[in-house]
Amino acid sequence: MRHSEYSAGSGLLWITFSTNSAVICDMEPVQLNGPLLCIDTSIPVGSVALAGQDSPEDWPTHTGSISRAENLFPVIRELLDEYGLEPAGLGGVAVASGPGSFTGLRIAASTAKTLAWTLGKPLFAAGSLLCQANRAATSGLPVCAAFDAGRGEFYAACFRWRDTADAPEELLNPGAWDLDSLCRRLVSLCTGGKVIMLGQGYLNRRAELDEKLSELLEAADDCLHEPDARSLGQLVLAAPERYLVDRIGTFEPDYIRVGQVGLRLG
Repeated sequence: MRHSEYSAGSGLLWITFSTNSAVICDMEPVQLNGPLLCIDTSIPVGSVALAGQDSPEDWPTHTGSISRAENLFPVIRELLDEYGLEPAGLGGVAVASGPGSFTGLRIAASTAKTLAWTLGKPLFAAGSLLCQANRAATSGLPVCAAFDAGRGEFYAACFRWRDTADAPEELLNPGAWDLDSLCRRLVSLCTGGKVIMLGQGYLNRRAELDEKLSELLEAADDCLHEPDARSLGQLVLAAPERYLVDRIGTFEPDYIRVGQVGLRLG
Protein backbone atom coordinates (compact mmCIF):
# COMPACT_ATOMS: atom_id res chain seq x y z
CA MET A 1 0.00 0.00 0.00
CA ARG A 2 1.18 3.52 -0.74
CA HIS A 3 0.55 6.54 1.45
CA SER A 4 1.01 10.17 0.54
CA GLU A 5 0.01 13.46 2.09
CA TYR A 6 0.20 16.74 0.20
CA SER A 7 -0.87 20.30 0.86
CA ALA A 8 -0.30 22.98 -1.78
CA GLY A 9 -1.29 25.69 0.65
CA SER A 10 1.35 24.81 3.20
CA GLY A 11 3.88 23.80 0.58
CA LEU A 12 4.56 20.51 2.38
CA LEU A 13 4.83 17.14 0.71
CA TRP A 14 5.26 13.84 2.50
CA ILE A 15 5.45 10.67 0.46
CA THR A 16 6.02 7.06 1.47
CA PHE A 17 6.07 4.01 -0.78
CA SER A 18 5.97 0.24 -0.52
CA THR A 19 7.13 -2.40 -2.96
CA ASN A 20 3.90 -2.43 -4.98
CA SER A 21 4.05 1.28 -5.81
CA ALA A 22 4.46 2.37 -9.42
CA VAL A 23 7.59 4.25 -8.30
CA ILE A 24 9.71 2.71 -5.57
CA CYS A 25 11.76 5.00 -3.36
CA ASP A 26 14.28 3.75 -0.82
CA MET A 27 14.62 7.20 0.78
CA GLU A 28 13.09 8.95 3.73
CA PRO A 29 9.79 10.81 3.16
CA VAL A 30 10.34 13.87 0.98
CA GLN A 31 9.58 17.37 2.19
CA LEU A 32 8.76 20.01 -0.41
CA ASN A 33 8.97 23.23 1.57
CA GLY A 34 9.34 25.87 -1.08
CA PRO A 35 8.42 26.75 -4.68
CA LEU A 36 8.89 24.17 -7.41
CA LEU A 37 11.24 25.17 -10.24
CA CYS A 38 9.73 23.88 -13.50
CA ILE A 39 11.79 23.56 -16.70
CA ASP A 40 10.41 22.68 -20.14
CA THR A 41 12.79 23.10 -23.08
CA SER A 42 11.41 20.25 -25.18
CA ILE A 43 11.25 22.45 -28.29
CA PRO A 44 13.29 25.52 -29.31
CA VAL A 45 10.78 27.82 -27.60
CA GLY A 46 11.14 26.81 -23.96
CA SER A 47 9.52 27.80 -20.69
CA VAL A 48 10.56 28.08 -17.05
CA ALA A 49 8.25 28.74 -14.11
CA LEU A 50 8.14 28.80 -10.33
CA ALA A 51 5.12 26.92 -9.00
CA GLY A 52 4.12 28.20 -5.60
CA GLN A 53 1.17 28.37 -3.24
CA ASP A 54 -0.88 30.89 -5.19
CA SER A 55 -2.92 30.49 -8.38
CA PRO A 56 -1.01 29.18 -11.44
CA GLU A 57 -1.84 32.40 -13.28
CA ASP A 58 0.30 34.21 -10.71
CA TRP A 59 3.33 31.92 -10.93
CA PRO A 60 6.40 33.71 -12.33
CA THR A 61 7.16 32.33 -15.78
CA HIS A 62 9.38 33.01 -18.78
CA THR A 63 8.89 31.69 -22.32
CA GLY A 64 11.41 32.17 -25.10
CA SER A 65 14.53 30.77 -26.77
CA ILE A 66 16.04 29.14 -23.70
CA SER A 67 16.89 25.66 -24.96
CA ARG A 68 20.63 26.21 -24.51
CA ALA A 69 22.55 26.43 -21.25
CA GLU A 70 23.80 29.97 -21.86
CA ASN A 71 20.18 31.13 -22.13
CA LEU A 72 18.56 28.87 -19.54
CA PHE A 73 20.66 29.70 -16.48
CA PRO A 74 20.18 33.49 -16.64
CA VAL A 75 16.41 33.03 -16.94
CA ILE A 76 16.34 30.76 -13.88
CA ARG A 77 18.35 33.34 -11.98
CA GLU A 78 15.96 36.13 -13.01
CA LEU A 79 12.93 34.11 -11.90
CA LEU A 80 14.49 33.38 -8.53
CA ASP A 81 15.33 37.07 -8.10
CA GLU A 82 11.76 38.02 -9.03
CA TYR A 83 10.50 35.63 -6.36
CA GLY A 84 13.11 36.90 -3.87
CA LEU A 85 14.49 33.39 -3.56
CA GLU A 86 17.89 31.78 -3.37
CA PRO A 87 18.33 28.35 -5.02
CA ALA A 88 18.51 26.73 -1.59
CA GLY A 89 14.98 27.99 -0.93
CA LEU A 90 13.49 25.85 -3.69
CA GLY A 91 11.27 22.98 -2.62
CA GLY A 92 12.12 20.85 -5.64
CA VAL A 93 12.85 20.80 -9.35
CA ALA A 94 10.59 19.49 -12.14
CA VAL A 95 11.55 18.85 -15.75
CA ALA A 96 9.66 17.95 -18.92
CA SER A 97 11.22 14.62 -19.84
CA GLY A 98 10.60 14.29 -23.58
CA PRO A 99 10.27 13.51 -26.34
CA GLY A 100 11.43 16.59 -28.19
CA SER A 101 14.61 18.37 -29.23
CA PHE A 102 17.67 16.35 -28.22
CA THR A 103 19.60 19.46 -27.22
CA GLY A 104 16.72 21.00 -25.30
CA LEU A 105 15.95 17.80 -23.41
CA ARG A 106 19.61 17.17 -22.58
CA ILE A 107 20.18 20.70 -21.29
CA ALA A 108 16.99 20.71 -19.21
CA ALA A 109 17.66 17.28 -17.70
CA SER A 110 21.27 18.13 -16.89
CA THR A 111 20.26 21.43 -15.30
CA ALA A 112 17.42 19.91 -13.28
CA LYS A 113 19.52 16.97 -12.08
CA THR A 114 22.41 19.21 -11.08
CA LEU A 115 20.19 21.58 -9.13
CA ALA A 116 18.25 18.82 -7.40
CA TRP A 117 21.37 16.84 -6.53
CA THR A 118 23.51 19.72 -5.27
CA LEU A 119 20.66 21.34 -3.33
CA GLY A 120 19.41 18.06 -1.89
CA LYS A 121 15.92 18.59 -3.34
CA PRO A 122 13.52 16.10 -4.94
CA LEU A 123 13.43 15.84 -8.73
CA PHE A 124 10.17 15.34 -10.62
CA ALA A 125 9.67 14.52 -14.30
CA ALA A 126 6.61 14.45 -16.56
CA GLY A 127 6.39 13.70 -20.28
CA SER A 128 6.69 16.72 -22.55
CA LEU A 129 3.68 15.79 -24.67
CA LEU A 130 1.62 15.29 -21.52
CA CYS A 131 2.65 18.75 -20.31
CA GLN A 132 1.55 20.27 -23.62
CA ALA A 133 -1.75 18.36 -23.70
CA ASN A 134 -2.48 19.27 -20.09
CA ARG A 135 -3.00 22.85 -21.22
CA ALA A 136 -6.40 21.76 -22.58
CA ALA A 137 -7.20 19.19 -19.88
CA THR A 138 -10.43 20.91 -18.86
CA SER A 139 -11.91 20.70 -22.37
CA GLY A 140 -13.39 17.25 -21.74
CA LEU A 141 -12.13 16.16 -25.18
CA PRO A 142 -9.19 13.98 -26.20
CA VAL A 143 -6.10 16.16 -26.59
CA CYS A 144 -3.33 15.25 -29.02
CA ALA A 145 -0.02 17.04 -28.48
CA ALA A 146 2.38 17.07 -31.42
CA PHE A 147 5.97 18.29 -31.80
CA ASP A 148 8.08 18.40 -34.95
CA ALA A 149 10.30 15.30 -34.94
CA GLY A 150 12.18 16.04 -38.16
CA ARG A 151 12.24 13.65 -41.14
CA GLY A 152 8.68 14.74 -41.93
CA GLU A 153 7.40 13.13 -38.73
CA PHE A 154 5.77 14.15 -35.47
CA TYR A 155 6.33 13.23 -31.88
CA ALA A 156 2.75 12.81 -30.75
CA ALA A 157 0.56 11.40 -27.98
CA CYS A 158 -3.12 11.67 -27.16
CA PHE A 159 -4.70 11.93 -23.71
CA ARG A 160 -8.16 12.31 -22.24
CA TRP A 161 -9.01 13.64 -18.80
CA ARG A 162 -12.22 12.39 -17.21
CA ASP A 163 -11.39 14.44 -14.12
CA THR A 164 -8.45 16.81 -13.95
CA ALA A 165 -7.69 15.52 -10.45
CA ASP A 166 -7.04 12.02 -11.85
CA ALA A 167 -4.36 10.68 -14.14
CA PRO A 168 -5.34 11.10 -17.79
CA GLU A 169 -6.20 8.15 -19.99
CA GLU A 170 -3.41 7.63 -22.50
CA LEU A 171 -5.21 7.04 -25.79
CA LEU A 172 -2.07 7.12 -27.93
CA ASN A 173 1.34 6.37 -26.47
CA PRO A 174 4.13 8.89 -27.14
CA GLY A 175 5.90 7.97 -30.35
CA ALA A 176 7.17 9.14 -33.73
CA TRP A 177 4.52 9.22 -36.45
CA ASP A 178 4.34 10.25 -40.08
CA LEU A 179 1.40 12.46 -41.00
CA ASP A 180 -0.79 9.79 -42.59
CA SER A 181 -0.25 7.26 -39.80
CA LEU A 182 -1.01 9.83 -37.11
CA CYS A 183 -4.20 10.93 -38.85
CA ARG A 184 -5.40 7.34 -39.24
CA ARG A 185 -4.81 6.64 -35.56
CA LEU A 186 -6.66 9.75 -34.45
CA VAL A 187 -9.62 8.92 -36.68
CA SER A 188 -9.79 5.40 -35.23
CA LEU A 189 -9.44 6.65 -31.65
CA CYS A 190 -12.00 9.44 -31.82
CA THR A 191 -14.92 7.91 -33.71
CA GLY A 192 -18.04 9.97 -33.21
CA GLY A 193 -16.24 12.77 -31.38
CA LYS A 194 -13.81 15.64 -31.64
CA VAL A 195 -10.14 15.95 -30.76
CA ILE A 196 -7.99 18.96 -29.92
CA MET A 197 -4.50 19.16 -31.42
CA LEU A 198 -1.89 21.27 -29.68
CA GLY A 199 1.75 22.09 -30.11
CA GLN A 200 4.44 23.30 -32.45
CA GLY A 201 4.15 20.17 -34.61
CA TYR A 202 0.52 20.92 -35.34
CA LEU A 203 1.20 24.59 -36.08
CA ASN A 204 4.04 23.76 -38.49
CA ARG A 205 1.77 21.53 -40.62
CA ARG A 206 -1.58 22.99 -39.77
CA ALA A 207 -2.91 23.19 -43.33
CA GLU A 208 -2.22 19.51 -44.02
CA LEU A 209 -3.67 18.33 -40.71
CA ASP A 210 -6.74 20.52 -40.99
CA GLU A 211 -7.40 19.14 -44.46
CA LYS A 212 -7.09 15.50 -43.41
CA LEU A 213 -8.91 15.89 -40.08
CA SER A 214 -11.36 18.65 -40.96
CA GLU A 215 -14.38 16.91 -39.41
CA LEU A 216 -12.49 15.77 -36.34
CA LEU A 217 -10.57 18.78 -35.06
CA GLU A 218 -11.88 21.13 -32.39
CA ALA A 219 -10.24 24.55 -32.48
CA ALA A 220 -8.08 25.61 -29.53
CA ASP A 221 -6.94 29.05 -28.44
CA ASP A 222 -3.68 29.98 -30.15
CA CYS A 223 -1.97 30.59 -26.81
CA LEU A 224 -2.40 26.92 -25.86
CA HIS A 225 0.01 25.83 -28.59
CA GLU A 226 2.95 27.48 -26.81
CA PRO A 227 4.90 25.59 -24.13
CA ASP A 228 4.19 26.72 -20.58
CA ALA A 229 6.15 25.28 -17.67
CA ARG A 230 3.24 26.12 -15.38
CA SER A 231 1.46 23.12 -16.92
CA LEU A 232 4.32 20.92 -15.71
CA GLY A 233 3.99 22.47 -12.27
CA GLN A 234 0.26 21.82 -12.17
CA LEU A 235 0.77 18.14 -13.00
CA VAL A 236 3.44 17.64 -10.35
CA LEU A 237 1.69 19.54 -7.57
CA ALA A 238 -1.57 17.69 -8.24
CA ALA A 239 0.06 14.25 -7.89
CA PRO A 240 3.70 14.54 -6.78
CA GLU A 241 4.14 10.84 -6.08
CA ARG A 242 3.28 10.09 -9.71
CA TYR A 243 6.20 12.12 -11.06
CA LEU A 244 8.88 11.74 -8.38
CA VAL A 245 12.21 10.54 -9.80
CA ASP A 246 13.59 7.67 -7.77
CA ARG A 247 17.29 7.94 -8.61
CA ILE A 248 18.40 11.37 -9.71
CA GLY A 249 21.83 10.28 -10.91
CA THR A 250 20.53 7.80 -13.48
CA PHE A 251 17.57 9.82 -14.76
CA GLU A 252 17.56 10.37 -18.53
CA PRO A 253 15.01 12.03 -20.81
CA ASP A 254 12.80 9.99 -23.13
CA TYR A 255 14.40 10.81 -26.45
CA ILE A 256 12.43 8.09 -28.34
CA ARG A 257 15.08 8.30 -31.07
CA VAL A 258 18.34 7.45 -29.35
CA GLY A 259 20.30 8.43 -32.45
CA GLN A 260 18.79 11.88 -32.80
CA VAL A 261 21.86 13.76 -31.54
CA GLY A 262 21.96 17.18 -33.10
CA LEU A 263 18.48 16.92 -34.62
CA ARG A 264 17.15 20.42 -35.19
CA LEU A 265 13.47 20.88 -34.52
CA GLY A 266 11.99 24.07 -35.96
